[in-house]
Amino acid sequence: MEYQALYRKHRPQRFDQMVGQEHVTQTLTREVVEGRIAHAYLFAGPRGTGKTTTARLLAKALNCPNRGDGAEPCNTCVSCVAITEGNSLDVIELDAASHNKVEDVREIRINVGTVAAAGGAKRIYILDEAHMLSRAAGNALLKTLEEPPDHVVFVLATTEPYKLLDTIRSRSQRFDFQPVATDVLVDHLTSVSAAEGIEATADALGVIAAHANGSVRDALSMLEQVAAFGDGVVGPETVGRTLGLADREAYGTLVGAIADGDAPTALGLVAELAGRGADLRRFAAEAVEYFRGIFLAQYAPNLDEIVDVSADTVAEWRRLADTISRPAVLRAVDVLGDALLQLRQGREERLVVELALLRVTRPETATDTAALAARLDRLETRVQSGTWRRGADGASAEAPVVTETVDQGAPQPTISAATPVAIPPPAFADGAGAETETAAAAPAEPTTASDGDLDLAQVEAVWPNLVARVREDAGPVRHSLLKVAVPQSVAKRTITVALPADQPFYYQRLSQDTDLTATVADIASTLLGVGVTVSWTTSDRPQRGPGDAETMPGHGELVDSSEGAIDASAIVADLLGGEVVSD
Repeated sequence: MEYQALYRKHRPQRFDQMVGQEHVTQTLTREVVEGRIAHAYLFAGPRGTGKTTTARLLAKALNCPNRGDGAEPCNTCVSCVAITEGNSLDVIELDAASHNKVEDVREIRINVGTVAAAGGAKRIYILDEAHMLSRAAGNALLKTLEEPPDHVVFVLATTEPYKLLDTIRSRSQRFDFQPVATDVLVDHLTSVSAAEGIEATADALGVIAAHANGSVRDALSMLEQVAAFGDGVVGPETVGRTLGLADREAYGTLVGAIADGDAPTALGLVAELAGRGADLRRFAAEAVEYFRGIFLAQYAPNLDEIVDVSADTVAEWRRLADTISRPAVLRAVDVLGDALLQLRQGREERLVVELALLRVTRPETATDTAALAARLDRLETRVQSGTWRRGADGASAEAPVVTETVDQGAPQPTISAATPVAIPPPAFADGAGAETETAAAAPAEPTTASDGDLDLAQVEAVWPNLVARVREDAGPVRHSLLKVAVPQSVAKRTITVALPADQPFYYQRLSQDTDLTATVADIASTLLGVGVTVSWTTSDRPQRGPGDAETMPGHGELVDSSEGAIDASAIVADLLGGEVVSD
């Protein structure tokens, strides 16, 4: 006999052989026994869950002359054998994907009146992928579907019932086929393996069942493929090599890398998987599902009731949920989900996965809100654990204390390193995140221990370099605040920096950002070789230092229309290389 695929060879021939759809088979058998057969059925559910098989079983049960008191067909009579072999004249199977026009429906309406081959038998029309019917074809089928002849039964099978016309759904008795549970699928694979002489371990069948996503047909196809590769032996390693799957430890390694911000480990994991020939697209998809489990473990105490995985997997999710922050898990799901969309568009698999893992392990490489939240959460964790500041030798460094000095009647914070105190993490008004590890560093020890006083000329000489260093250490947003700042005076190793009085925004931001003040003092101490502090003040006309960026015009200069005022339109036109055109 010609070889048959396992999913065809082991297709159920009785209602009690159906896998995982008891709510459907029990209802149908009761309707058959009691003679309450509907004129139209709608079987909806994922692929490989038994929709077409159940339709054929229903046709067998309706036309089997040897059915007896129950609804199970005998599978030996002429009608049952013909339906099993697919050549019954009373069972017409149509693919709606290729018969979706009005002309095809018109042919169905003409053939509906044909009498069944055997006296008293039913004629069953099985319309597979019914959602592919065009709107015109669906409307043409409505009348026949609602009032067919007594000997005709329609069965519509679809994976996407929401695409069907509401009028079609309302005329049919609907049955929803559910994905088969993993443990049920493992039992079925075990029985098939025993029948086929396949040596399969429980762990290997569990992996196959988990990746089948509730589809019996997919599970049997994978079992057949792995058995052929392993010469009749199915083990976890064989399953991984055949299907291109990452081993279970890979996902735990990924979680640890994200929790520790360890980008080299994450990128090394991708290289290892690619070297073993693993499917990186499937790895990304499985990683999303894995992080979903960790997310549920963090928020759902009844995790066992809402997931369909083994007890070992649930225990592993709960253990890892305590090692990684919640924002990091949510961000991993989002970033890996976006990576999957790019992979489906045909992008370079390894590059896309590497970039995704780099973003989730190093949030500072991204500028989205979720990345900022992950960075702040990591910062809060460091503060709570007492590792807010670290010196060069690994010991906790002294944090500066904020003191108040009064200049021109306004309180202005000044940083002093005299007394070590703990300060809370800074809060940014506009959500612009800076490099927390660098900005949080304590002022470095001066390279030259000099007791002499500094002069303004020394500060002005290093100021351009200091401003450039702020961009590297504190980010572009904070760097932009210093473009209008000019050293004004130096007294007792305290550098007073002047800001334009007509632009109060700069003074407000800088005087409130104690962390940036500490960073500026740290960089200045390093460049000057002497420990210094920094204070901020305002000036009507601060003198520009060497290398400073051009100061933006004040609000009053832009709105003043008097002679000599700055023309805002001219500035914009000059910056954009255009001209002003009046209507």
